[in-house]
Amino acid sequence: MKSKYTACVGAVVALVIVVALGSSLAGDFEAASVAEIQSVAADSKCVKRMLQDANRWGQEIRRRDLKNVKDQCVSIDKQSKAFE
Repeated sequence: MKSKYTACVGAVVALVIVVALGSSLAGDFEAASVAEIQSVAADSKCVKRMLQDANRWGQEIRRRDLKNVKDQCVSIDKQSKAFE
């Protein structure tokens, strides 16, 4: 009886973890709001240019895209200081 209870509790815990991770990932694929885009683009010319290009080409900008572009532009922004 104890092993059935343990298995049931384990299954419930696993289900809760899967649901929590799924809802967390689902938010990354939602469209980014204007405020989110503006806050990310405010600090980096690279990010601003990449997001403007995506918008110009009619691509929907998702929250996941904001994180990826921001990470990608870190080294580009550092290198651009050499030309200022």
